[in-house]
Amino acid sequence: MPETADGQQGWTTTALEELRSNLEYARDLVRGGRFLESLKVGAFDVADLYRAAWVQAVSALDHWVHRELYERALAFALNVEAPRPPRFLKLEVPMQLFEDVHHHAGDFRAAFEGYLRTKFGYQSFQAPEKIKQALSYVSEEPLWPGVAKRLTAAGSATTRDSVVDCLVDIVERRNKIAHEADRDPEDGTARRAITHHDVTLTIDQIDRIAFAIADVLGAPPPAPTSPSRAVLPAAASPKQELYLRFWSQFKEVVERQGWTKAQPQAQNWWNMPGGVTGTTWALSFSRFGCRSELYFEHPDPATNLRRWNVLADRSVEITARFGADLIFDDLPQNKGCRIETRLHDVTIEDIDQWPRIQRWMEDTQVRLRAAVAAVGGVPS
Repeated sequence: MPETADGQQGWTTTALEELRSNLEYARDLVRGGRFLESLKVGAFDVADLYRAAWVQAVSALDHWVHRELYERALAFALNVEAPRPPRFLKLEVPMQLFEDVHHHAGDFRAAFEGYLRTKFGYQSFQAPEKIKQALSYVSEEPLWPGVAKRLTAAGSATTRDSVVDCLVDIVERRNKIAHEADRDPEDGTARRAITHHDVTLTIDQIDRIAFAIADVLGAPPPAPTSPSRAVLPAAASPKQELYLRFWSQFKEVVERQGWTKAQPQAQNWWNMPGGVTGTTWALSFSRFGCRSELYFEHPDPATNLRRWNVLADRSVEITARFGADLIFDDLPQNKGCRIETRLHDVTIEDIDQWPRIQRWMEDTQVRLRAAVAAVGGVPS
């Protein structure tokens, strides 16, 4: 079983750990509300903190289901020995992903994870039926009967229908808070009553249900053993061979800085996680030379532009902290946006220049990341 409330643990996932942290934040909101109630604060409705905690708890569940789906699906895709659920095998992978990985030596992990986020990221996984559909891609186990069985075994006798009805009621109240201002339908001037007992019970119910779901899913597929060195693709061109050699040398820098655990690839770029979904710290060779950048690559162009604008509005401060010129480019003809600095007149064929290029890449990434962090970090 996964980690349980009494601290016993067999296995866990990063998604489960994050769920517990997010639910604890909801409990903090309840504790804050109770404290303000004890002070008899009258400047605002303290019950709004309880409503916020309710919404936070449901959002934590929604986010957790997304994370479990992404991480387990990616593990299935990367581990050829793990048995795949039938519905996983019916995922319709875009031809563009195949082209990028098979013909252009792209990073499969990054490409497939991006595909999953594009396919499922906009969907809500709060309602029982939606949760069941999402997790059926990564498990064949009957979800809600299995949850009821595990809750009963843990001492909370229940049925499949009772679990589903409980979650439906929780989500419906969340929707009334979020979309109807929690107004009482019988008295349009008042809001529905809510107490710290109500919210605490709801958070505890979500906690128990989620961990029972995790137990139904079982331990995630084991991660495949990472190769100790990068592998050159079949029929690689001379330039691809150079790229792989260059990035293999640069790997020591990447690992020392803790930027990514990905293996070097035989391609002209190396993308690293930006810390926010749809953002990437990137280094690359281009026609003019080399580029070091923060790239906004969310599937929604408006999200990219909004995030970029947050930093562009502080371009003077960021540039000053970086200590050299930066290019803030909203790329109006593309979906993405970038903040970059350039090194001109070098190519991958300039092998004697590799040490200088690699020093420049490390230095500019360190300074660019620090400059962005100083103004609040990559916008979410």
